[in-house]
Amino acid sequence: MKVLVLYTTVDGNTEAVAERISEKVGADVSKIVRVNKIRGYGLINKLRARFEVMFNRRPGIFPFKWDPRDYDLIFIGTPVWYDSYNPVFNTLFEVIKIYDRKIALFSTGETEDQKALDKFSKKLQDSVILGRYHCVEPIWEDEDLETERILTEAADWAQGIADQAEKMIEQEEFERRKTIYKF
Repeated sequence: MKVLVLYTTVDGNTEAVAERISEKVGADVSKIVRVNKIRGYGLINKLRARFEVMFNRRPGIFPFKWDPRDYDLIFIGTPVWYDSYNPVFNTLFEVIKIYDRKIALFSTGETEDQKALDKFSKKLQDSVILGRYHCVEPIWEDEDLETERILTEAADWAQGIADQAEKMIEQEEFERRKTIYKF
């Protein structure tokens, strides 16, 4: 089974989770990078980010190494932007149609809020969403042990999703062979 972790990050939290998931399940990793980065946390940048979310903007992104359509299972990660996913995914989903794939969604944010994952799920309704996971900014924790706990929990969740996807793929292959060989 081929697995991809596809993510974008602003402050490194989503990247930390993506890297840990990749290590745990043996996946390829691809970071979506904006052409024009939003730098800093000033008022102008916050307004610009809010504007992108409100109007479903499609910021430019650089090409990346892996094509998600070549994978059986895709973990997609985003930081939470004003109760939504990062707008770079609007661009990605317009350019590359991801459908009929097994998907697991994860996000990082300041609070325990699932709104971004709800919107993400609607965007990917043509795929099989195996799970959703949100964690509160792991690398900004005051204690290193708490950061490690959060990242380990995310990796364990991902391993469970990968195991579930593997079983589904085996069952689908069995059903396909049944129709071919007429058991």
